[in-house]
Amino acid sequence: MRNFKFLKTYLLPVKWLMLLAVVLMTVESLSYFAIIGLQQRLIDDVLWAGKYELAWQIVIQFATAFVIHALLFTFGPHTMHITVARIQRQLTGSFMGYLYKIPTAVLQKERTATFVHYISNDIERISDLAGNQMPRGIQQVVSTIVLMVIVGMASPFILLGSALFSVLYIYLGRYFSGRMKAAAREVQETKSQLLVHIEEGISSTREVLAYHRLRWEEKLYQTFFQNYYNKVMQEGKLENVKMIASEPLNWGVRLLILGYGGYLVLQGQLSVGMFVIIVQFGSLLVQSYQGIFNFAMQMSGSSASIERVRKVMEGEHWEEGTRELGEPIQQLQLANVSFCYPGHDRLVLDQLQLAVPIGKKIAFVGRSGGGKSTITQLLIRFFEPVSGHIAVNGTPLQQWRRSDWMARIGIVFQEPYLFPDTIRSNLLLGKNAPAEQVEHCCRAAQIHDYIMSLPEQYETVIGDRGITLSGGQRQRLAIARALIRDPEILILDEATSALDLTTERHLQQAVDQMRAGKTTIIVAHRLSTVRNADILFVMEQGKVAEQGSHEQLIAHDGVYRQLVQDQERTGSDVLVS
Repeated sequence: MRNFKFLKTYLLPVKWLMLLAVVLMTVESLSYFAIIGLQQRLIDDVLWAGKYELAWQIVIQFATAFVIHALLFTFGPHTMHITVARIQRQLTGSFMGYLYKIPTAVLQKERTATFVHYISNDIERISDLAGNQMPRGIQQVVSTIVLMVIVGMASPFILLGSALFSVLYIYLGRYFSGRMKAAAREVQETKSQLLVHIEEGISSTREVLAYHRLRWEEKLYQTFFQNYYNKVMQEGKLENVKMIASEPLNWGVRLLILGYGGYLVLQGQLSVGMFVIIVQFGSLLVQSYQGIFNFAMQMSGSSASIERVRKVMEGEHWEEGTRELGEPIQQLQLANVSFCYPGHDRLVLDQLQLAVPIGKKIAFVGRSGGGKSTITQLLIRFFEPVSGHIAVNGTPLQQWRRSDWMARIGIVFQEPYLFPDTIRSNLLLGKNAPAEQVEHCCRAAQIHDYIMSLPEQYETVIGDRGITLSGGQRQRLAIARALIRDPEILILDEATSALDLTTERHLQQAVDQMRAGKTTIIVAHRLSTVRNADILFVMEQGKVAEQGSHEQLIAHDGVYRQLVQDQERTGSDVLVS
């Protein structure tokens, strides 16, 4: 029932298309029945009774029914294809929307290719079930009712006999439906695991070759494939058992019609023409029984896909927030914020009290594990605090609409994701920006000259995850992308770690000039990256140990001064380890 309620949401927008498809398919079936029914008049009235003057009338009726059947045989499936496409588009869009609301902690537990399989396989099966199989199932039900009326008018005994066989079909359907659903679920799960492994195997080709782990990778593939193969074979065996059990019922009905119908002809109670069409209608009735039976089996098999997708879309997701963030960001505070990562007991942040100065350039420094990057993860709502809250303009962050908040901030990670598209597309991400602004931001990020040295310049395709670029080039491209957005708050989380000192210094000067009067938050290990910040927050064991400018902190004998002295002794620019 829950699966049906879930599916109903996506059927309502296309209900008229589905109704049209059902009507077209039903009229197609009726026109085919008319073609068969006209054979009785041709045999009994024309050939047997010798009323040849009726031949042309019957031929015209036959041709009309044939044309209608031929047209609807094309338009009906075409309508269903449109329905399937619309359901798939709507369901995929909704799934992607829910995917972006899934908490990061949940996403990290799943492999990326698993979600790809939901879209490429499960949603495709659901769409085909709703837009194609369901109209055909309704067509089968209507056809069965019409055929039962026709056969019953010719011979109630034949109808009664076929009805008894239909009861056996219903019993078989109940017997096999649960088993087919379980088998289909296991096939989909093992197929998903296999496809996930294949995708990850392709992505890790460099590491597999570098560590000479080809045989190891092949063994893993064989294991996943064998599991999938075994489940497919189990489902196939169940299909065969179902077919073996249902085929005798098909032939039982046919033998009943041939035997009893032939007896009625010999007794003069049934005309030859009526016998001919009853045999055909009886065969169609058997096919309708089988069609309804197969539809029930398909429903059982596809319900496994519905359940898999439904559990994702009805699972844990972010609280969106309802308040509109209309005014500029004037206050940003972390009030008694504590946090530990899922599956760990150690508090990374412990009752953190922090007011972020708006319009300033600030930096978080400290030893590894002190909670620097965790603060940025909380600010962009990748995670939620265990206790305490983040307040924006005096209101808890969770109450603001997430889309409004994310539109106000920008972040550049140490390992930015780049799409296998052109440089321009990666910079804009669908945003409309003048070419002059794009070039200005790229110059500030120290990447414009490199782009112009490429044959296709800004139209250069950079490959999957920007593989054709170096680590520093990817970081600079990501910084330029963030600058084009011009967010109220810009977060640079180890965003220049792959740059040489000269390039980083030029980039800092340009970014500082562009971001004057705006809030920029930096997390870095390099002293050169953070020393010109307006305020440095020194993190120690999940709390702010001290804060101030570089000069103020150096003058004070504290944690920051100790870190700088350690850096000077090692002769490295790395502030902390």
